[in-house]
Amino acid sequence: MNNEQEHKLEQRIRFVAKHYEEGRLDTDKAWQKFAGKHQVRRTVSFRRYWMAAASVLLLLIGFGTYFITDRNSPEWVAVTTEPGQIMEVYLPDSTLISMAGNSSIRYDKKAYGKERRVVEMKGKAFFQVTRNEARPFSVYTEQTEVTVLGTSFQIDEQPDGTDVDVMTGKVSFGVTGSEMDKVILTAGMSASYSMESKGITILEEEDLNTLSWKTRQLRFNDTPLEKVVSDLSEYYQVNIINKAETPNLKLTATFNDLPLEDVLLVINQTLDTRLAPDTNK
Repeated sequence: MNNEQEHKLEQRIRFVAKHYEEGRLDTDKAWQKFAGKHQVRRTVSFRRYWMAAASVLLLLIGFGTYFITDRNSPEWVAVTTEPGQIMEVYLPDSTLISMAGNSSIRYDKKAYGKERRVVEMKGKAFFQVTRNEARPFSVYTEQTEVTVLGTSFQIDEQPDGTDVDVMTGKVSFGVTGSEMDKVILTAGMSASYSMESKGITILEEEDLNTLSWKTRQLRFNDTPLEKVVSDLSEYYQVNIINKAETPNLKLTATFNDLPLEDVLLVINQTLDTRLAPDTNK
């Protein structure tokens, strides 16, 4: 069925459904009018005919309701990653989403790109959005929304809030459903939404390891040891402790896709620390 035929069928279905709901399709009245003009008597066979016609009409209305409802119902495309898995997903407009482990996205295949481009997500993902000024691109988490025209940025949704880091371009970051709490972030800027305070804070310091899960690279530039331990714990998904008293130490180093034991060996020898995985957890 082509688009023109589909449109005509939909018009007919809407016409029948409308008149049926208004009570204007009266089969008895239609028969009386026909019989009066043609001077015929109503017989059982004609009654059966009209009963059959009414049954067909009900089926037609049922089909029409299903047809119209089905056309308007969403057709969700959903993608989920396992813990530790990294997956790249292309959207219909060639926007690229790089998903971190234990994350999920979904979008309505029917509606995507018609007026807007909308994606729902949980977890962590990096977006490289194809620019389209006529159709803004929006990402919704449970509490926040990010809207752009074309840029690259990361969203990290956690139980206690959501972080946004902008690599290129400009994004609008705000609380879902609120126009007053939005902030504009440009390249190199980051912001965080707190579930506790229900507010958004712009972060001043650049996090060198925002995309370490994607690049497989850890970078430290005169970084305090406390921050180093925090980044290592998040990247390797293991709690790391320092068994030595070594306050006020800082690290400058780059690690490219190395196992944890090699990284800890280099740091311990360089800073005279005793970093190790916490075996009690």
